Amino acid sequence: MVSRNLILATIVVVASIMLPMTAAFAPQASVATPRASPLYIFGGKKQQEDDFSDIEVRDMTREEMLEMNRKNEDVMNMELGMMTAFGLFTSIPMLYLCWVAFFSD
Repeated sequence: MVSRNLILATIVVVASIMLPMTAAFAPQASVATPRASPLYIFGGKKQQEDDFSDIEVRDMTREEMLEMNRKNEDVMNMELGMMTAFGLFTSIPMLYLCWVAFFSD
């Protein structure tokens, strides 16, 4: 019973550590989209024109590209580490079964 509680506590600790890391690509703010009402569909209400004047359009400099590549590489390495940890974590039951099969009396 103690080992079962220890395993459960370990699973809870690992899950609580890994949970905040899963929101890496979550959107920061939700954008409300206007619903198409019958008035809008039949021309009773006009949609506002979008103002894109605050968007800056230009090519990235070499330094900006290198910085973005560095950030992307960091994210990819973190994802690779999380996938490896998850793979090892999910293989624990199989390793336990092999241990029981080979070393039980």
